[in-house]
Amino acid sequence: MKDKLAKHTDLPDINELVSEYRRSLDEGQTVQTVRDAEDTRYMKWSGQSSDGKKWSKNLSEGEQAFPFDGASDTRIPLADQIVNDTVDMLATAHSRSNLRVSGVEVNDSEPAAAATTLVNWVRSRMHNNLMREVELVANYRETYGWSCVFVGWDQQATLRSQKLSMEDIMAIASQSAPESILSELPGIISDKTQADKAAELFMAHIPGLKKRRANKLVKELRETGEAEFPQPYICKNEPFLVALKPYEEVSLPPETIDLQSARVVFRRQYMTEVDLRSKVTNEGWDGKFVEAALNTSGKQMNYLDADIFGTSGTASSIERHDHLVEIVWAYTRQLNEDGIPSIYCTVFCPLLGNLANHGENTPHAKHFMLPYAHNLYPFICFKRENVARRIVDSRGVPEIAATWQQEVKRQRDSIADSTSMETLPSLMVNKRLGLANKVGPAVQLPVTSPSDYQFLNPPPRPPQTAFNLIESINLQVDQYFGRANPKIPPTQTQLKQQRLVNDWLRCWTEVYRQMFVLCLQYYPLDELARITNTQAAEALTNDSERFDFVLQFSVAELDNDLVKERLGTIANSIVPLDVAGRIDRVKLVDKVLRAVAPESADELMVDQASASREMYDKVKNDIGLMMQGIEATYQDATNDPTSSTKMQFAQEIASTNPGVQQALQGNELFTQLFQKYVQNLEMGVMQQQNKQIGRIGVQPMTQGAVQ
Repeated sequence: MKDKLAKHTDLPDINELVSEYRRSLDEGQTVQTVRDAEDTRYMKWSGQSSDGKKWSKNLSEGEQAFPFDGASDTRIPLADQIVNDTVDMLATAHSRSNLRVSGVEVNDSEPAAAATTLVNWVRSRMHNNLMREVELVANYRETYGWSCVFVGWDQQATLRSQKLSMEDIMAIASQSAPESILSELPGIISDKTQADKAAELFMAHIPGLKKRRANKLVKELRETGEAEFPQPYICKNEPFLVALKPYEEVSLPPETIDLQSARVVFRRQYMTEVDLRSKVTNEGWDGKFVEAALNTSGKQMNYLDADIFGTSGTASSIERHDHLVEIVWAYTRQLNEDGIPSIYCTVFCPLLGNLANHGENTPHAKHFMLPYAHNLYPFICFKRENVARRIVDSRGVPEIAATWQQEVKRQRDSIADSTSMETLPSLMVNKRLGLANKVGPAVQLPVTSPSDYQFLNPPPRPPQTAFNLIESINLQVDQYFGRANPKIPPTQTQLKQQRLVNDWLRCWTEVYRQMFVLCLQYYPLDELARITNTQAAEALTNDSERFDFVLQFSVAELDNDLVKERLGTIANSIVPLDVAGRIDRVKLVDKVLRAVAPESADELMVDQASASREMYDKVKNDIGLMMQGIEATYQDATNDPTSSTKMQFAQEIASTNPGVQQALQGNELFTQLFQKYVQNLEMGVMQQQNKQIGRIGVQPMTQGAVQ
């Protein structure tokens, strides 16, 4: 059977899309899977009471609380705690990760540096939105097993008032060619008989100007010499990210293995009437579709009855049956008439596909080819585990930890119930007394026989048994999920955590790759040059596929003691041995700063080129002051690792600058000041060398002599 979605048609098959949409949600009990995951994580079950106890009145008719009314019904947030701990680690790894863009050829170094600057600039600009979506997608991924991030471009236009005067018109006319009609514009405006011609000229040269407003503009210019008119401009032009919840906001055919090879990907939103009607004007949606979709307000497909908003653990649910309309964006990879695959987007309301009398003419809002240059689905999939190839086969934490959580709950409930029974055991009462009197401190119970009231001895069960079992379960959970535990080797824990972080950051590199391509597509060249502060901006747009994106973070950096030990080893043992200069000290300082104070690294660090330029300017400024007879400020020679570079800059300036050379020959004071300045730098170089000699005991004769 042929795939009805394989080839592009001008009129989309909405009924086929609705059928696929239904299958993407209903296949494999997905709604029940979502509900089970949320019930486990948020500790929801029938018959719950706010006091954490079991009461028969809260259960179905005929059911009795077990083992007794008022027994413990503890909520154990084991799955929730595991998810939260993992989200903390993943969010920290993302915020502290180092993004590096590299080229594939030797000549790509400068464009790659510009690409790194561009992506980091975008990350910084959208920081607040980015952090929110990072946390959301991490929560979705850990709870449901997988999630997606939508990568789009938000371009919005608005109007602003623009002033125009006859002086401006005269200036335009004087700068226009004599044969141009614009050179005659002042006269045309002044002539009432040519008002329509003047209005048409303004409409032709001012985008979006309507005939009525153009006539008013001509009249005001002729009568008052100045006028105002609305001019459209781009008020927002930037990428945006949205974390999508599986089966509520994003769904795909259950057989999908690789998202970029999926037949179709669905993104769902619930929209208000205002949102829908504004789409007609702003995005060209079909007006008839909007009117038909509004008739479905408050309804949803009958098989999708999950409590979508009920994730907080509260007893009440929030219904969307009053004013919201279910709208779906279907993204399909289809072949055009030339056999070339492209991504097409169709916006529809799935409920309209079920209405009678529509048939093949089921209305849709819009059908268009996605304009993004990367020609990919604008989604990045985040799988929690790779135990099978299908995306939907990835399990979430609640699914794995559910039985462990139930075991811990049973043991905790049994301890509480046992304590209650030991505090006030059941009473054995003589039958002739009927119901027992109330038992409590200092309560007098009338008896005719000493055996009228007797406490029932509860079965012996040391509570330590339950505590030992709970501890055993927690150890197993920590070992499975890679959580720190003193009974687990740290290396084992670190390996599991690093694998999670590596897979997490790999997905984010794909997000940033798509963002990068969109930035090159929608940012003007002059803005790219301004952002990157480089002449390589034009080279970026030539071939965006020649760059490799890498996000790196080591979970070992979360261990402050280990970081401190490593930094001490590098500073005291490794750096002094580097007589060949193989260690890039600039990169080393950047690494150290990001490990010690990641929140301040971007603020404190400047790029290597800027740092070298700043150091060169300082040396040049020092020499300029000395030429005026002002002695330079000398540095502490025992602790100046930059002395060697400064001395090279000083020698370069002295050998290439004619003014400095002339001053050295004819200005005795400057010569003395310059010599002392160089001596201070030489002492700094010597002190750095002495530190090395002090460690190894000898002065190496060759650079490669130190091992």
